[in-house]
Amino acid sequence: MKNYSISQRKKSRGNLTWYGRTFEDGVLVDEISLKTTRKGEAQMWLDAMNATRFLPEGLIQQSRKIEDRSVDDSVSAFLTSVRSEKGPLSATYRAYESRLHKWVEWCGQMKIGSLRAFKRETAVQFFSDMSTDSPKTSRERIRLMRQFFGWCADTFGMDGYDPMKTVKPPKLVKRAKAFWTPDEIDRILDNAPDPQFRLFWSLMAFAGLRHAEACSFGPDNLVGGKLRIVGKGNKEAFLPIGERLKKELKRVKVTEGMFAGKRFRTSERCMMHLRRAVEKAGLDPTEATNHRFRHSFASNLLRSGKVNIRALGELLRHSDVRVSLDTYSHLLQEDLKKSVDVL
Repeated sequence: MKNYSISQRKKSRGNLTWYGRTFEDGVLVDEISLKTTRKGEAQMWLDAMNATRFLPEGLIQQSRKIEDRSVDDSVSAFLTSVRSEKGPLSATYRAYESRLHKWVEWCGQMKIGSLRAFKRETAVQFFSDMSTDSPKTSRERIRLMRQFFGWCADTFGMDGYDPMKTVKPPKLVKRAKAFWTPDEIDRILDNAPDPQFRLFWSLMAFAGLRHAEACSFGPDNLVGGKLRIVGKGNKEAFLPIGERLKKELKRVKVTEGMFAGKRFRTSERCMMHLRRAVEKAGLDPTEATNHRFRHSFASNLLRSGKVNIRALGELLRHSDVRVSLDTYSHLLQEDLKKSVDVL
């Protein structure tokens, strides 16, 4: 059963605007700005909404206009906005596109065609169905969905629409990052299905590129003996090319869009080839991911004892060296023990 109420929920901040709230079986499902600071006008809205409880459903729909948008159109409009700001080849745009595509697929399976049909209890169910995600991936997905629904509410004038209020991100349990040693990486590369995949993985293993950055690699990325990379946040960086990567670059002719195909960009296809190569190399394929090459790049540099954490942060293109320090602190602890053992 639906019930309604009015309140000034931001009065302590100096906002005297009245808001209308809709409850279903005691659960808050919608909240809209009534665009008035007068209680009398807010009360008129409340009286009108209470009156609709006694009207047939058809008359209720005629008595009020509620802004809504289809799931497909909303996602398309949001991604267009992100693409225009970040660029179609940016890592941010590709990550958003992939994660929102999964949400659209899920909505299709649940017969949810519009934003308003995706309510707070529905959001909880969606993230429950995505429980196979790692805690970090879950937090990133939740952060994206909050951004998406906030953008929809502002862009489409859907005051108070926020299905994410009851969704809480999972706690992150910090653990040591798995990585491959240089010898293990060589064995994986030797089992690559073809020279293109060998170079594709080498870019991540010997230059620390992210998966999306490797997908965008081409002749334009080789500038003056350095790697030109446009990474997260559309930030440009020029990285030195190590001798190990130079050897791999000599094996294959670099062409425009050589890694733009689905077998490199599509996560499922790309992971299938990687797991096969890892298994053939005599290693456990369970935790084999493209991003593990990047972690291996950083871990092996740090374990060498010849690269400090600040230089590593520059090579990984972390905006704050504390990100590098936090991620690889377990390796630094090992180095401290070795230092003490010198005595």
